[in-house]
Amino acid sequence: MKKLLLLSLFFLGAIEQVKSQDLNLIVKPRPADFEYLSSPDSLGIREQLLMPNLGNRNISAEQKLPYPIIFIHGLNSSSAVWIDLGNQLINRGLSSGGRIDFCLNDNGNNQTSNKNVWTNTNNNIPAADIALYTSMTDLTVADFYLLNFNVDNFGRSPSNPNFTDVLSNEAAIVKQGVALKIAIQMVLLKTGRDKVILMGHSMGGLAAREYIQNPINWQPDGNHHVAKLITTGTPHGGFTGINASPATGIDEKSEAYRDLKKSYTVSGNNGVYLYGGNENYSTMNNNLLYDFYNVDVNCNSVDADNSYVVGLNEKSLSLNLDYAYIVGHCTNCFLLQGLIQGDGIVRSENANLKNFYTLPSPRNEFIYTASAINLVIGLHSDLPKAITVNLQALDEPNQLWLAYGVDYNITYKGFIYNQPDNGYTYDYDDYKFTVTNNSIVNIFINNISSTTLFARIFDINGIQIGTTYSGNSSNPINITNSLLPGEYYLEIYGTPVDLSIINSYNFNLSSTLSSEDFVLENSIKVYPNPFSNNLTIEANEPILKVEIYNMLGQLVKSKTSQNLNENLTDIELSELAQGNYLAKIYTEANVKFSKIIKK
Repeated sequence: MKKLLLLSLFFLGAIEQVKSQDLNLIVKPRPADFEYLSSPDSLGIREQLLMPNLGNRNISAEQKLPYPIIFIHGLNSSSAVWIDLGNQLINRGLSSGGRIDFCLNDNGNNQTSNKNVWTNTNNNIPAADIALYTSMTDLTVADFYLLNFNVDNFGRSPSNPNFTDVLSNEAAIVKQGVALKIAIQMVLLKTGRDKVILMGHSMGGLAAREYIQNPINWQPDGNHHVAKLITTGTPHGGFTGINASPATGIDEKSEAYRDLKKSYTVSGNNGVYLYGGNENYSTMNNNLLYDFYNVDVNCNSVDADNSYVVGLNEKSLSLNLDYAYIVGHCTNCFLLQGLIQGDGIVRSENANLKNFYTLPSPRNEFIYTASAINLVIGLHSDLPKAITVNLQALDEPNQLWLAYGVDYNITYKGFIYNQPDNGYTYDYDDYKFTVTNNSIVNIFINNISSTTLFARIFDINGIQIGTTYSGNSSNPINITNSLLPGEYYLEIYGTPVDLSIINSYNFNLSSTLSSEDFVLENSIKVYPNPFSNNLTIEANEPILKVEIYNMLGQLVKSKTSQNLNENLTDIELSELAQGNYLAKIYTEANVKFSKIIKK
């Protein structure tokens, strides 16, 4: 019960209580020409329809990953860059939950910049730059989601004939971090999971870092809730070159181009967003003929106020999450980069995260060497389509202290892929689970597609408990162990084979209380657990009130007993998304907590 108590204190100690329904206040309605959308395609994306047909916006998908993935695109791009990878994930049995659309210049004014978020209660005064155009009902419970900044200030996509380019996908990275905060909250609430995985291409990796490295952007409970960050072709050290319009269509005066600069062409000063400096046009002089639209890097609504900005690379990098980074080496990009090594747009030295931070060993560093398809933009734009290396980078942690949290009675899917720099033949996938009472824990691993798979359990100190089990496609692994209360690791590992083959497995944990705990826990019963729509709570004393909290510590349901002599109460919870919740049960003598699972 100690773990549950700590969990309850974590929830109830949230620094701010933001209710999920508050998200409805910041969803800006789209115009009539975008009102009717098709049913989701394979990636959950809905296109405009000429006829009024809303389709089914609440299709339920099975969630198989411990943590959902959010994909973030780069400069002057859109979520479409992830379609190839998304389809590969779907082919591997995963599901897409849809696209989250933001406009980051919703007031349409390039000369000003702010971090205000549009709401339907402030009459858009002061004019907000950030507007969310996707509601919670537009999303489904799934394994991955697409973040998209390529809409105008009416929420319209470029395919819409009325689309007006307000440079939303070339807006300041600071604003991207604010939008990502909202997107993460939406995904956590939708899935019921307590963490997400972020994968960013190019500038999308900096958007993720903007969120992670600035606690002001974190969730209401004061945590970032990120389990892993993967960057591919991200200019961690900045962009060096002139790869802008007309070759790539990038506006050299835009906020994002300003933020990506390693140094300014005319002044020679380091880029303020990445390396710090004062906000003024003299420091940030990049072109003799024209200036940036604004130099308000911190987006405080005051342009050129000469305030000092602490650079992103001057800020500490949290090490309580897993990192992977992909560096592109283009073999035919001589016209773009000469003899300098890189992907044609971003130099290798700038894409390599270890050049800017000390990362724990072994590092998940991937070097992707290939020829560019398009010699105008180089290998850089091909990186999101490099399926093999992206799947490797998305692989589960291979260190116990970074293990992904898993729960009981949920079937998860894992993958065996080669990992770099670990010095081992095997790929290790590490998961963490909690035992709250003396229990018999059963772990079942099947649908094994690699040659041979191994599994073992460690205690919180990394000491192996019991033997190592093995299995293959015809022999599932079945582990049964009697465990004391505490935290444990499940490590599943195997030898990767041809990466064109799906090297996956499924696993499930179940638990039965040991006989000595039935008497201790018999004062309150919570069943069924996991539940579908209804939960029953039975006690040996009157139940006064029951509160249900989600994984962000937000109260999502409350029921007060109408009869003080009532020892049995039923709660209808059909509106909750799949995932983990905490039930706080008030009786005449006690307040008790129970972790519950919506299946």
